[in-house]
Amino acid sequence: MAKITIAYAPDDGYINMTIVSMFSAIQNNLDSDIEFLILYSELSDESKDKLKSLVSRHKCSIRYLKIDKEDFKDFPMSKWVTVQAWFRIKIPDLCPDLDRVLYLDCDTLVNGSVKELFEMNLKDNYVAAVKDVWGVKDYIKRLDMKSDSYFNSGVLLMNCKQFRKDNLFNKIKEYAIQNKKIIKFCDQDSLNKVIDEKKINLPQKFNFMDTWWRNYYNQYEGEDLVNYEEAKKSPIIVHLTGPKPNMKGCGNSMCEKWWYYARLTDVYLEETEKFNKSKDPKKQIKILSQIFNIKNEYRNKDKWKVLTILGIKIKFRKEFNEKVFVIFNTAFIGDILLNNTLVQNIKHFYPESKVVFVVQPQFVDVAKYQKGVDDVIAFDKKHNNNLWGLIKFVRNFPYKHIFASFVLYSNDRNLIISKMLRAKHIMTEPHALLTKLIPTKEKYSRNTYTHKKDIATGLIESLTGKAILDLPIVYNVPELDTEVIKEVKSIDKDIISITATSKFKPKDMPVDVAKDLIARINNSGCVPVMLGQGEVQREFVQELKNAGCSEFLDLTDRTTIPELANILKLSKALISVDTGTMHLGNAVNTPTVAVFYSHGKEMWAPQLGLYKSTVLSGKPTGEEIFQALEQV
Repeated sequence: MAKITIAYAPDDGYINMTIVSMFSAIQNNLDSDIEFLILYSELSDESKDKLKSLVSRHKCSIRYLKIDKEDFKDFPMSKWVTVQAWFRIKIPDLCPDLDRVLYLDCDTLVNGSVKELFEMNLKDNYVAAVKDVWGVKDYIKRLDMKSDSYFNSGVLLMNCKQFRKDNLFNKIKEYAIQNKKIIKFCDQDSLNKVIDEKKINLPQKFNFMDTWWRNYYNQYEGEDLVNYEEAKKSPIIVHLTGPKPNMKGCGNSMCEKWWYYARLTDVYLEETEKFNKSKDPKKQIKILSQIFNIKNEYRNKDKWKVLTILGIKIKFRKEFNEKVFVIFNTAFIGDILLNNTLVQNIKHFYPESKVVFVVQPQFVDVAKYQKGVDDVIAFDKKHNNNLWGLIKFVRNFPYKHIFASFVLYSNDRNLIISKMLRAKHIMTEPHALLTKLIPTKEKYSRNTYTHKKDIATGLIESLTGKAILDLPIVYNVPELDTEVIKEVKSIDKDIISITATSKFKPKDMPVDVAKDLIARINNSGCVPVMLGQGEVQREFVQELKNAGCSEFLDLTDRTTIPELANILKLSKALISVDTGTMHLGNAVNTPTVAVFYSHGKEMWAPQLGLYKSTVLSGKPTGEEIFQALEQV
C-alpha cells in the first residue's frame, strides 16, 4: 500500500476547515496509507479532540509537530500572513525520516488521488508547485528571479531530502530577514526567491484557485489557459482562496463540494451554525472613491480602466482577453499552406486567440480550411493596391484591436496596412528599408531557419520567447460530391495524381519523363490523373497527347481548390513538381513524391518525418520517380 504524508499548519480558528480537508484526502485516497503532520504552536484540547475523533473513525495517523513561535520572531509578517505560514519550511528538519511531504493550506480540498505526486521524480528540485495566477510578472521582477514562473505556496510537494541536503531552512531564513523591505507575501516570496529555478511546475489541477479565475484576475496565456480549462473539469486539489464556504457571500464554484465533505464530518453542525450566524457581505461605499477614483475592472474577461468623477463612471477598455492575430500572405497556394504551422503555434501559445488570414480572393479556400484558422479576409491586389484602396480596406476591416500582425515576405504594402490597423505587434522578416522603419519591438530573438515553413513560424519566437513546435500542415477540407468528384469516385482502380507543371518552366517535368511515368502507372494497374491549371498545363497535356500518350484522366482547369484537396484524399499517392499541390497533398495526408528539377528543395520540399513523402532532385527519370512512388 502506498504511503502518503500530508502536512497542515492550523490554529484553533482554522481547525474545522483543516478537518474537512483531511477527511477529503482520506476519502479520495482509500488505497493509501495516510499520515498527517500537524504543525502548531498553540492548539486547544478541543481542537486536538476533533483531530483524535477523525483518526479514530478513519484509516490514518497523525504526527504532531509543536513549533516555538520565537524561532520566527524576526521573520517578516503581514496582516494576511500569520506565523503559521512559516511553519512549513521547518518540516524537512523536523522529520528526518521523510523524503517528501505534501503541504496543504487549511483552506484546501483533496478531490482526487494524490498518489501521482508521491510517485513523480523530483530529481534535485526543492518543490513541485502550481504557478500563481495574479501579478506573477510583477512578483518575478520585484524579487529579481531567474525563473519565468512564481508559484503559489498553498500547495507544495516538498523534497525534504533536498531541503536538508542544501540547508534550505537557513537560506530561506537569511533571505527573509535581510529582505523585509521588498518582501510582500512573506513565506511565499521567500520560498520563490530562494528556490527560484529548482522547482517543477505542476498542472493547475493540483492547486485549483477558482476565485482568481472566476473574477478574471489571472494573467495567464498559452499552456496555462489550457491547463485551467482542463483543471476546472476535475481538479485534484482545490484551494479555496478568497471568502470561505463557511461564510455567506463565498461565491466559489467549489463551495458545494466543500459542504459535501463537511456534512460527513463531526464539525458539520458547528460549521452550519457559523454559516447561519454570518452576515451577507455589504458593499462598501467609500465617499472619497465616489468623488474621484481610478481602478481596474475585469468584465467578460476583458480589462477595463474605470475612472470615477463625482459618482459618474467612465470606462476605458484596456485589454481584450481574446487576442486577434492577423496573418498577411498575399502570395500563392504553397506559401499560404506553409503558414499553417504558424497558425497552430499561435493556437498553442494563445489558446483563446482568433486567427485571421488575409489572402488574395482566389486563395480564400486555401486559408479557410486550415486547422486553427478562424476567419479569412480577401485583399484584392487588382482593386485595392492604391492609397484609396488601402484606406477603404482598413476602414472595412472587421477587427479593430489586433494583438499581433504577421507579415510574410516583408511585403511593404502589408506592413503599411498592419501599421494603419494599429496592430500592437508587427512581426516580419526584416530585409528591406520599410522593415527597418517598422521593426518588431519584441525583446526575444529568433532562431535561424532554412525551410520556409519554419522561417514563417519562427516569427512567433520573438513574441513568445519560446521555441516553435515543429508541426505538420493540416487542411480540413469538407467532403464534396460535385460532378468532378463523382467522376473520380466512379473509377474502380487506385488513382495516382500527377502535377507535372508549375509557374516556373525549369521546375516542370519533361514530357518524355511524364510519358514514361504514365505508362508505368498504367502497367501497375493504377489510373494516372493529371492535375493543373492554366495555359502552361494545357499545352503540356496537348504535347503528351501529340506524343501518343493519352491514357490518363485529364482534370486540367476542372477543379477548385477544395475539389483538388478531395481528389488528393481519394488518391493512392501524388507526384508533384508544383509546391502548392505537393503541400496540399501533405496537408490531407496523401503519400507524396516531391520532384525538384530546379532549385528550392531546401526551402520548399516536404520535411521528412512530418509527412508520408519522399523527395527527388536533379534530373530524375520516369523509372526513378516510379520507384520512389512504390516506396511511399
